Amino acid sequence: MWSLVDYILQFTPYAELTGELHPFASIIVTFLLLSVGYLMANTFLSKILGKNKFQPKGKEFAKLMASKGAHVTICARGKGDLDLALEEIKEAARSCDNYENLKFNVVSADLSKYDESVRALDEVSSKHDGRVPDVIVCNAGLSIPGVFIERPIEEFEKTMQLNYFGALYTIHEGVKRMAQQGVKGKIVMVSSVAGLCGFMGFTSYAPTKHALRGLTECLRHELILYDISVHCYFAGTIDSPGYQEEMKTKPKISQEIEGDDKMTPKDAAKALYKGICKGNVFITSDIIGDAIRASTLGISPANNAFTDALLCGITWLVIKPVRWYFDKMVRDNKTDYPVAPADNK
Repeated sequence: MWSLVDYILQFTPYAELTGELHPFASIIVTFLLLSVGYLMANTFLSKILGKNKFQPKGKEFAKLMASKGAHVTICARGKGDLDLALEEIKEAARSCDNYENLKFNVVSADLSKYDESVRALDEVSSKHDGRVPDVIVCNAGLSIPGVFIERPIEEFEKTMQLNYFGALYTIHEGVKRMAQQGVKGKIVMVSSVAGLCGFMGFTSYAPTKHALRGLTECLRHELILYDISVHCYFAGTIDSPGYQEEMKTKPKISQEIEGDDKMTPKDAAKALYKGICKGNVFITSDIIGDAIRASTLGISPANNAFTDALLCGITWLVIKPVRWYFDKMVRDNKTDYPVAPADNK
């Protein structure tokens, strides 16, 4: 008598195992499939891509690190905003025993420019006798959702310049200094679940986050040379002013797929910190992000071999009907996106 697992195996590359599993093993696998499938089915449609496009607030992560007794320097373009954020960071660290010895600084720089990135690291290091930071977090990001053929090419260039090259410039200079100084540091990139998968409306954004994932994979391997660890956080939708701004141009279909489920900047910062402490290369915030991560690992290390294998199998089964549903949403709404006539100049 076939079990549920045997019927499923018939539609997989492992059909030859049909009827070969020990009954006890078959029962266990069936139970796991039903249990995890139930949990995922209750959240998949609203969360598979609903927590995937916006980096967590760097300020919240800086506050968390400060509360753990770390020296903190934050960098952005707006000096006024930096000064306000710095006061919150200092306040978060006041309960630390070594508070009087902690250093908190701000650097105003446009990190989408290489020279500015180098200058920013120079300023940071100068506050610590020339030593490069032990942990470098690249959190800057931009998202301008829209229909692909309606968005100007300048938006694609601008998004790639900040989201990818802005991180690359800082990481390239930071890693070089870590290697030269013998600092066994950490490089942290903030990507997005959109860096693992993509859908309508985010053609200028998702590719930049995929690029960070690729950079993480390469550097994780190469920086073993210098004992520098690399981490990438596939963040979810953050309830922030940036999110509200994106809603102005986000296609209706993208909004429906995304859903209303958002996380707070504080929760995102905690998830990132927890993942770094565990030594995870790819870090996510919940089971849905974890499932997508596990199913797209490539040759990257698993966070947990057993759960990643289980999640990968479940995702393989669940993703097909979900993808069909998302595709149907686009087909059913074609009339809402008419093609503008050519501009004959």
